[in-house]
Amino acid sequence: MNWNLGRVSTALEQARSVLGAPEETAKSWKPYARVLLALGALRRADLRTAGAYARQAAMDWALGNTHGPACAWMVVQTTEAEHGAEAAVPLVDQLISPGQARERLLLTDPAAAAWLARFMVLRNRRNAEAIAVTARTLATRGGGLPALEAAARHAEGLVHRSAADLLFAADHHPDPWAAASAREDLGVMLAAQGSSGRAVTVLEHAAAGYLTAQSPRDVARLQRRLHRLGRSYDHADRPQEPGTGILGLTKTETAVAELVALGLSNAQAAQKLFISRHTVAHHLRSIFKKLHISSRVELARTWMESCR
Repeated sequence: MNWNLGRVSTALEQARSVLGAPEETAKSWKPYARVLLALGALRRADLRTAGAYARQAAMDWALGNTHGPACAWMVVQTTEAEHGAEAAVPLVDQLISPGQARERLLLTDPAAAAWLARFMVLRNRRNAEAIAVTARTLATRGGGLPALEAAARHAEGLVHRSAADLLFAADHHPDPWAAASAREDLGVMLAAQGSSGRAVTVLEHAAAGYLTAQSPRDVARLQRRLHRLGRSYDHADRPQEPGTGILGLTKTETAVAELVALGLSNAQAAQKLFISRHTVAHHLRSIFKKLHISSRVELARTWMESCR
């Protein structure tokens, strides 16, 4: 599905087409189309539009159509955004009650597992654990399907405060928004543990992910988090200043380049920066391309020359 793969614009365009289609042609899909349009509005912080679609979703939920769990999920998120977390508690309790509806929701939108686990972990830990267990059950049944496995690890990371699980989720969620959410949760955990430097790096990556997912509402929240940690995101992943060579690298690329130039392996650099080896390799390819080099030896030489 385009939405769960991060193809936001395509998914919203399809949803509008469904709503504009003749009633009988797309009747069964119209409730889900409204859910997607509500989510799109919510990410843009357009609460008026999200609320209008959510009220329709509430009616669809009450009518018991086939997309009932997704409609209920939309109502929960909009209620929390409009009226605060406590107003959403009764709705969440109803949504996460054991049964097929909960499983259908987590299959329809795997990212819901982490949202619900995060919501409940401080209110009712037993329910948070139950959500993680359901996500794990679905991942097992799915035979390692990336979206379901990442969703399970994300929920488990929140419930068990496992940085390794959150990092796995951030690196394996097919949906850029869900990946950014996992990285944000990891950054928040690191900040709470006093690792503010690592937290800033992780949160900057999360903010970049939310930008990719076309979610300015989440980017704004990350900006506030980074401000409290003494860092502005305004130029977090853009070149530090106009120029070529080392000065043309982003802040993250500069950090990777420095560590690799000093002789660290990808795995060692990943550990230092609290990102995955795959992410280091990705940045390294970008660095080589920008610097017009093809080896770590050339990178070390270029780095040394820039430091003179």
